[in-house]
Amino acid sequence: MTDHNEAYHSPAITQLREDLALALRAASKHGLAEGVCNHFSLELPDQSGRFLLNPRGLLWQEIFPDDIVLINTEGDVLAGKHPVESTAMFIHSAIHRVCKKTCVLHTHMPHATALSLTQDRRLDTTLSQTAMRFHGRVVADDQYNGLALDVSEGERIARSMKGADVVFLGNHGVVVCGDRM
Repeated sequence: MTDHNEAYHSPAITQLREDLALALRAASKHGLAEGVCNHFSLELPDQSGRFLLNPRGLLWQEIFPDDIVLINTEGDVLAGKHPVESTAMFIHSAIHRVCKKTCVLHTHMPHATALSLTQDRRLDTTLSQTAMRFHGRVVADDQYNGLALDVSEGERIARSMKGADVVFLGNHGVVVCGDRM
């Protein structure tokens, strides 16, 4: 049996917790957060189905490495001193498990959220040279109802991505994924 608390404090995972906490604080500094209902996660490189997630109830600018929580894709908290937001757990665990994404960032950043409110609910990647770098990597989830309160909704969101790196959640915000933080 793995001692998750020991792994949580290993040099490699400590570095990942530092990276995630720094990314959250930087995103806050750049105005990409809205309240406490945004979340970032980073899967551990050992392909164990475990990932780091920011905790429930803390503003991004308040988060430090020791606040980051270690959970698995079943939603079990393995290490950390805070609870996790259930919506974050359902969305992130499904995207890590179904889409095999390493880094998952969900925000309500103002410009992306504004795009999610438009009729097309997405970025038209043909509008500019800058937008073209996202061509073929963006989808819209028109079925998102504003709540992800169970495993099935998290999996539905993950399946709606169809291999894309960015999904605009209708009338809500955006999820951006990548291979690293």
